[in-house]
Amino acid sequence: MIRYGTSQERKQALGELVRFPKENAAELYVLVGEQLKTEKDMGMKIVLLKTVGDLNLKENHETIISLFEDPNEDVNKQAVTSAKKMKLAEATNPLLEKVKKEDFTKNSNSLSLYISSLAELPEGKIAAPYLETKFREKFNNADIRGQIALYFGTVLYQDAESALLEVAFDDIQPTTLRCYSMNTLGKLKSEAAKPKLYELLDSLKKTSGKLDAKKAQSLKIYAIGALVTMGDKEVFQELNEFARDDDSMVRLRAIEFMGNLRDPKALELLEYKRDRDPSPKVQKAAKKAIDMINGKDNPSDDDKTTEDKPEEEPK
Repeated sequence: MIRYGTSQERKQALGELVRFPKENAAELYVLVGEQLKTEKDMGMKIVLLKTVGDLNLKENHETIISLFEDPNEDVNKQAVTSAKKMKLAEATNPLLEKVKKEDFTKNSNSLSLYISSLAELPEGKIAAPYLETKFREKFNNADIRGQIALYFGTVLYQDAESALLEVAFDDIQPTTLRCYSMNTLGKLKSEAAKPKLYELLDSLKKTSGKLDAKKAQSLKIYAIGALVTMGDKEVFQELNEFARDDDSMVRLRAIEFMGNLRDPKALELLEYKRDRDPSPKVQKAAKKAIDMINGKDNPSDDDKTTEDKPEEEPK
């Protein structure tokens, strides 16, 4: 089927190959690599690339990297995605060279993917000085700069601290970009950011109701999250206050952070939230946080907290 079937049959066979016993699949894996080298159909190329990535067939790294330059954008995006999944060390430099050809002044899903993939590749930190230059250039697209901010957090690039501080606490900068910069400052354990984060939270309390609700929500959540990530001991009082916020999403995130801190001092408030909060989601989060503090947590995949990102840029 892989060799002679219709496109639909071949795709079906490749899907089954992922579940096929590995000890009996060596010849089939070789065939997949051969097909990837010669395939002309765009849709099949994408499926073959995905299969190679799912099976971690690293012997095909040269073919995968060559497809970074495929004329079809969907094919080269899948090639990069597979290289990222397989953590191909050989892909780091070619991908950086590809990134250098991109236009940073325009928002691009492809460029965002390339930057996030560099963060996951071995030695991906080599791109940091180049990306720092692009981050500092304020005329570049804000969403792309935000992706670079997240990259700095993944590779723990300390040299970006000053640039991130400048952006995170500048009211003129887009909210999403500020939030992502705060997120990374937390990961970098930035001492310089701590007082500024508390100043921001204090300012948000004083201007409550005056700011755009979506903007205020995002800034609150990310400022607290950065302090929690830093392991700051003074953040507990802030969490107590924001666990009583009128915005249910702010309460939800504050309670999730309490669970992550595993501080027994939070139990009384959490028990109240579990039983009395008007939001069912907050009640559920409070129950989970209590279990975490009591050492009973074993979250399912559905319950695991993912890294928070604002859903959309505030107008």
